[in-house]
Formats: sequence, structure tokens, C-alpha cells
Amino acid sequence: MPNRPARLTLLAALALVAYAAPAQAILYPTLDPEPTAQAASPDTPVPAALYRSAFAGVPAGIEQTSVDWKKANADAGQFKRGHADLLKWEQEQAKAANPPSSPAPAPTR
Repeated sequence: MPNRPARLTLLAALALVAYAAPAQAILYPTLDPEPTAQAASPDTPVPAALYRSAFAGVPAGIEQTSVDWKKANADAGQFKRGHADLLKWEQEQAKAANPPSSPAPAPTR
């Protein structure tokens, strides 16, 4: 028999592989189908869902008073051109609040 050592080596390798394969098999536990059947049944009792607001415990903010949003919306609506009219109104309010007490002195040369 020519090449007898090579055949023995091949057979030994195949025997090792054959014994190693079952050792690597993952044994899964057998599952009980009863809980799955109970979960699929509409008659299965379910605990009540508890409501908890996401805003519970959140600070109310730094403002001490609340503003009526309808009045604030109407006040902002008086400025037909938007921000440009608002800036103009703020400048007029600042001038009315701080009138010059005396005319500014003329610069000297």
C-alpha cells in the first residue's frame, strides 16, 4: 500500500472533525408554547397603563406672570410691515420716555 501514512493522517483528521462537530452544536432550550398562546388571546388580562406627564417636575420658567396670547397676537398684528414697524415704534417710545431736558449746547470752535 503506497502512501499509507498519508491515508492514516487523513483518516485521523476526518475522525477529529467528525467528533468536533457535535461539540460545537448549540443546544437550544425547548420553549413552552403556553405563554405565546396566552399573549395571542384577547381575553388575557393586561395591567393598566399608567400615565405620567413628560413635563412633571420641569421648572415653570423664569416668568412670574402669564400673558394672554390673544392680546399679544393682536398687539403684534398692529405692525403691518413686521419688524421694521416694530423697531420704529420702539424708537418713538424711547424718545417719548426720555425727552431732552435742555437743548444741547452748540459746539465751540
